[in-house]
Amino acid sequence: MRTRTLLRSSSALWAFPFTVGLTLFYYVNVTSDAALRQDLGYAPTLVSAALQTSYALAYGVAAALGAWEGGRLARGAVWELAPARSRYAVAAQALAPVVALAWLMLLLPVSLALIQGKALPAPSALGPLLLGLLLSAAHAVVGFAAARHLPRVIVAPVMAVAVWLVVATSRATSVPWRRHTLGQYPTRLVFGETATWTSLAAQALPTLGVALAVALLWVPGLRLLPRLALGAALLAACVSVAYSVTRDWGTHPPLATGQVAMRCAGEAPRVCMPQATARDVHAVREEVASALTDLVDLGIVPRAPDTVTDSLADGRYARPSTPETWRLGLTTGERQGTVRYRVVDEALHFPCSRPEPRTGRLVMLWAAERTGVAGVLEEFLRGDPYYDRARGEALRAEVAEVLETSPAEQVRWYRRSLAAACGAEA
Repeated sequence: MRTRTLLRSSSALWAFPFTVGLTLFYYVNVTSDAALRQDLGYAPTLVSAALQTSYALAYGVAAALGAWEGGRLARGAVWELAPARSRYAVAAQALAPVVALAWLMLLLPVSLALIQGKALPAPSALGPLLLGLLLSAAHAVVGFAAARHLPRVIVAPVMAVAVWLVVATSRATSVPWRRHTLGQYPTRLVFGETATWTSLAAQALPTLGVALAVALLWVPGLRLLPRLALGAALLAACVSVAYSVTRDWGTHPPLATGQVAMRCAGEAPRVCMPQATARDVHAVREEVASALTDLVDLGIVPRAPDTVTDSLADGRYARPSTPETWRLGLTTGERQGTVRYRVVDEALHFPCSRPEPRTGRLVMLWAAERTGVAGVLEEFLRGDPYYDRARGEALRAEVAEVLETSPAEQVRWYRRSLAAACGAEA
């Protein structure tokens, strides 16, 4: 069949205006804000956010139109009238326009997000998109098979609604096997993150298992019972693997972090920032080095770290600093004018995880006064509901008394205060 004739006779043609219009509506009104929430042009964020509402729509359309095409061929007895052609070739030809339409529903929002975000489609960003493209074809196969023996006017709408509901609601649950195995990548990737192949495979396996099990039923030369047994075994294996891999996962699947190129400046300390935000890395490095010099001179830290790197590349789960490598929000600090303050804050190590608030503020205020970041600290404290004007004046008065003592006495006071803030935990 010629391509033009195939397209004109396919249900994908009359579904095209509605499905593409719905895709654009959801992108403009729902996902574009999430995709463009960050201004760093990070392709994995743009791709994963643009697909959040597109998966369920594309899968539902693929399954419904696949069912319609399967029912149309069954009604016309085409399946039985084509003994010289492979059954797979017959199904592939009928489903090609359907799969192409489903792919368009995924590619369109991704393309718009990348254009608006001024980003190139880096290979590391395309995992969630490839997942959608693969499973769109799988859902079309399942729908095609379902309507071969049932009325298409019933099967097509049922498949559309059922697939959409199952996939769309998977992100609204904390049950690992539902969230991570039904074909919708559940996480909007943030800067520095990319999808792992394990998380993508877990999403793909169950649906692929169903599609492959259905396809096994079309194998010529085998009786029905062996085909059913092979299909059931394949489906059970795919579902079992996906479940065993994801049963201990949390809200987010395992993610690869630090997946951005870094640009560094200077030595001792070397300061590193993502290339996307490193235009002023030399100025940031000077500010970091100046703050570290003051901290060493004050005795707050014994020595400066070898490297200070931007924690922005760590994704949503910040990695802890070490004595040799400090991890700070340098990009955010550079934009807010708080780089020096962030270095000082990182230097203060209380011997417990939850120091007593008043003593903690007192220590921080003293360090801020000594390093020239008291104004920035005051801005942060204004957002503390437990820090009012009276408390602020009392703390400043107490710090003023400490500042009148000798440098050596101030260091001793600082160390006593660190221990006092933690009480018995110290």
